[in-house]
Amino acid sequence: MRARIRAAYEWSALLGDTSSCALAKDGRSHPAAKFAEGKAAALGELLRRVADDTDPGGIVASATAVKIRWSNQPIPVTRPDRDWEAYRAGGIQALTELSSQKELTEHQGTAS
Repeated sequence: MRARIRAAYEWSALLGDTSSCALAKDGRSHPAAKFAEGKAAALGELLRRVADDTDPGGIVASATAVKIRWSNQPIPVTRPDRDWEAYRAGGIQALTELSSQKELTEHQGTAS
């Protein structure tokens, strides 16, 4: 899926020569990278749900189901956290964008 590849490149470009884990361990906040990571993670989850021959309607239904799960899942921290919020927002945005028929029509046949 081209959208996941784009998200992974964006995430990589934002991190530079470090990793998300290294940033977290240092206590540094990097919402832009977490947003891109969330996009890549959500689209990866979607890819695991669809088969290569899934029609656009099936992809939309799966994207909607993943988006609902991401929207309803509590953030696993006890206090507000910009990185977790950015991660979830990135995933939800990626799934919302992919859910549009225009996006699926442009990228039909690239769900593998």
